[in-house]
Amino acid sequence: MRAFIAIDTGPKVAEILDKSVEKLRRMGFKGNWVTPGNAHLTLAFLGEIEKPKTSQLAHILSNRLRGFPSFSVITREIGYFKYKGLPRVIWLGLDDSSIVQSLRREIRILTESLSIPVEGSFHPHITIGRIKYSPEYWEKLLDTLIPENVVVPVEQVVVFESILGKEGARYRELYTCDFEGGLQEHDVER
Repeated sequence: MRAFIAIDTGPKVAEILDKSVEKLRRMGFKGNWVTPGNAHLTLAFLGEIEKPKTSQLAHILSNRLRGFPSFSVITREIGYFKYKGLPRVIWLGLDDSSIVQSLRREIRILTESLSIPVEGSFHPHITIGRIKYSPEYWEKLLDTLIPENVVVPVEQVVVFESILGKEGARYRELYTCDFEGGLQEHDVER
């Protein structure tokens, strides 16, 4: 299965994504847009991983994060990653606090101990869409998008399965690792 570890960013962020996609479409951008209900902050993309290893990872992760302090992240600007001078991914940025970096570091230490490679660079963001076509003056158009700042409380991380289909990716919660201690399995097929 394809899996990743993320923070579920909730309904208020989903609403920002929905409004942003609507504005981007009206501006003439074309792309594969993230379904607002799929909004999340990816902390570690695990790639293809076997189900038993996912279970092992979730149990160890839950123990490692027990007692990790709850915190909040705040949505910021709309930005993009460029390829050949054009935007390839448009995203909603989140503040890059030291606590987010600490959480990412804890997860990376764990995944490396289980021989699960995780990409090195990390820029906290929520993907809005993967762009296929950008209108002329796209940078000026993106500068006009100023999202609401939303505070997202973080008390847990989720291990998701990514299921690819014709309509795009669909995400299914496999495990929830609560910082207060406790692991919840979500109808995981063995």
